[in-house]
Amino acid sequence: MNESVSAPVPPEVPGHGGDARTGTAGLLVVLAAAFTVSQFYRTAPAVIGPELRSGLALSPAQLGLAAGAFFIAFSLMHVPIGVLLDRYGPRRVMAAMLAIASAGAALFSQAGGAASLVAAQLLIGAGCSAMFVGGLVVVARRFPPARFGGLAALLTSVSGVGMVLSGTPFAALAEAVGWRTGFLIAAAVSLALAIVIFRAVPRRGERRPEQPAESFLRSVLDLGSVFRHGPVWGVIALAMVSYPSVIAVRGFWGGPYLADVHGADTIERGDILLVMSVATIVGAGLYALFERRTTLRMPFVYLAAGASALGFWLLALAPVSFPVQTALLFVLIGTFSFGSVLLLALARDMFPDRLTGRAITSVNFTSFLGAGLMQVIPGIVLGLWLPVDGHPPAEAYRVVFAGIGAVLLVAAAVFTLVLRRQIAEGWRRWAARRAGRTVAPAAAPGVAPGVAPKGEARQTGRHTD
Repeated sequence: MNESVSAPVPPEVPGHGGDARTGTAGLLVVLAAAFTVSQFYRTAPAVIGPELRSGLALSPAQLGLAAGAFFIAFSLMHVPIGVLLDRYGPRRVMAAMLAIASAGAALFSQAGGAASLVAAQLLIGAGCSAMFVGGLVVVARRFPPARFGGLAALLTSVSGVGMVLSGTPFAALAEAVGWRTGFLIAAAVSLALAIVIFRAVPRRGERRPEQPAESFLRSVLDLGSVFRHGPVWGVIALAMVSYPSVIAVRGFWGGPYLADVHGADTIERGDILLVMSVATIVGAGLYALFERRTTLRMPFVYLAAGASALGFWLLALAPVSFPVQTALLFVLIGTFSFGSVLLLALARDMFPDRLTGRAITSVNFTSFLGAGLMQVIPGIVLGLWLPVDGHPPAEAYRVVFAGIGAVLLVAAAVFTLVLRRQIAEGWRRWAARRAGRTVAPAAAPGVAPGVAPKGEARQTGRHTD
């Protein structure tokens, strides 16, 4: 069970960037567009992975490091980004960080080797770090807590267009004008969107000049309130492998796998990855639909983890075949990728609104740190095999996929162990509601001990069951 704690939201600052200038639908479109750009950048390298390997003479370990650099920078920025979002508001932070991502994309287009490619990915990852979390903070401040999970899933679903664009469309663009020009175009689009964000996102939550500023040190120390809450570590354990397992395929290694094992060319790789992207969008959209009709979350958490693990094991065990069987397994993994959104919703409900940014970013930090490791470690593992025709053999990829499936189940077991009391209490309350009995709320359900100031607690209608 979860309760959210609410602090008063500062009144809007008049002027451009206010709610009056951007309706609810328009605001959601802008937020989704920001996350769409982030989704594009984190998945576009998968399509051109073999071209990067041959054109820049990169080893599997260097490829993994370059792919992981985006996610490592993304994760390391989460702590300061969470503080900055809470202190200065999403409008300014998102616009500035997207401009940095644009600079990174321009550098990517000029990369001449591993060092410059990694540097570009670090800039892009750092710049994109505020896009999704900034959107979640806007949603958390503007909409009722009970709608947070559904709107987060909706943003994820719509922003999946970025993954779609990084499939066949980007593959076709790369074949037509080259991947360098493709990234220059992406840089220009990103810079234009940064300006739109600065004009369109509401100023709600930005500090007024007459309001005393919370010290930066105090803001950072408040992060301890998140990590001192024991149950959040169960969420963190699963978050470190839930999204990372999916992005290990869609973010980078799916492209080299299709080329090395199945001999797929650029367009064929783009087609398969596009299908997986569509499945990711559909899966998130279906969850958003069900989320509005049920208070149950835990079954979806286990369904997502179990189905993803099954998909990876089938990839490891299935005979080499292309393209239908492989595409179907990619679809299976993509469809059940919504687990990461569920985990963010669980984390959000554990803390008061004044810690919304830090709670979400702290869990997302661990998720993207895991995503970085899921890019780097496969590169190291693949490099243990002697190359066959200049690339890792199929057996190497089988070991990688089997390992990812095993790690998913271990993380789900840790999640269950850490949250066993909350899960049991949630199911007890759900059974009581089904039977028509009234159940008194447990003491401080779902709220981190010592975090909620007196009088801030309120029911959200959401439960950890």
